[in-house]
Parts: sequence; C-alpha cells; structure tokens
Amino acid sequence: MKSYMPFDEGAFDLNDCFLLSCIAVAYGFMYMLPKRFPLSVAFLLMLFSSTVSSMLDNSTGGNIFDLYDIMDGPAYTIMDFVVYLLYAPAGYFFIYFYDRFRVKEIWTIVYITCWSLLSTLFEWVCLNFEVFHYKKGYLICYSFCIYIASQTAIVLFYRFIAGKHDPTADQIKRASQHENGDMAP
Repeated sequence: MKSYMPFDEGAFDLNDCFLLSCIAVAYGFMYMLPKRFPLSVAFLLMLFSSTVSSMLDNSTGGNIFDLYDIMDGPAYTIMDFVVYLLYAPAGYFFIYFYDRFRVKEIWTIVYITCWSLLSTLFEWVCLNFEVFHYKKGYLICYSFCIYIASQTAIVLFYRFIAGKHDPTADQIKRASQHENGDMAP
C-alpha cells in the first residue's frame, strides 16, 4: 500500500494543463483588479467561498453520493485538490462585482442567477476538458442548483461581514466610495 498521495492518476495531460492555466489566469486577474476590500475581508471571502464550494463538491462528488469524479478518476490525487484553488478567486470575483455594481434587493436574485449560469457554463467547459466525469446519471443542470445555493450563502456571508455593526464595514464602504470617486482619498 502506498503511503503517499500521487500527483496525478498516471499521466499529466490536457485536463491538468487546462486546470493550471485557469488557476494562473484567475489569480492573475484577481491581482490586477483594483483592491476593493481590506486584506482581512478579502481573505475571509476567499476562505468562505472555498469552504462552502468544497463542502458541496465533496458531498455530491464524494463517497456519500459519488455522482462524479474530478480529474482522471476516483482516487484522490494532488491534482484533485488543486481544483479547489479555483474556488477562492471565483468567490472573490462574485462578491467583487456584487459590491462594485452595488447590487441590491431583487437585483440580487438576478445577479446570483446570472453568476450561476456563468458557473454552469464554466463547468461545461471543464467537463469538455475532462476535469469532471459525471456518473450515475448526473446532469449539469443539477450543478446550477448547487451554484444557486453556494452563491446565496456567499452573499449572505458578505452581508454579515460587511454589516453596519461589523468594524470592517466602514473600511469596505470607504474603499468602495474611494474607487468610485464618491469620496476624497
């Protein structure tokens, strides 16, 4: 029995290259965006996004339901965990633009629905690059529902940490107003 986790399941191929390219682009874009949140808030958003997404991912794709495999097969490899590195920037972008466009009220539902559609489209691209392998009749439309749930949780978490009683709320509002030209530096 092996006492270590393998890097991949046999071969470093197109899905591995695609995944690493997506991660490089996502973090590069995140780095180039104007800073919108204090570092502590950005960290919490990325940590929460990764946690919620990986919990839902492991619930549906893991041993309980086993509806799909990640990367090259059912065994866990390092590259399977590398997939989780995409969840943090995805959550950050989701809240970055939510805050940037000051989405409120009914538009929050529209915003979450649009991002869920984009997320489903990106999953379809990942499916074509064999990052995911569906099993047991799993359909991509099921993922749409999961994205609705996870992105709703992320919005609620953001509202919680940016609430009027939170000490970081003033920093978030000042950074947002400064970027929009509503306030002197």
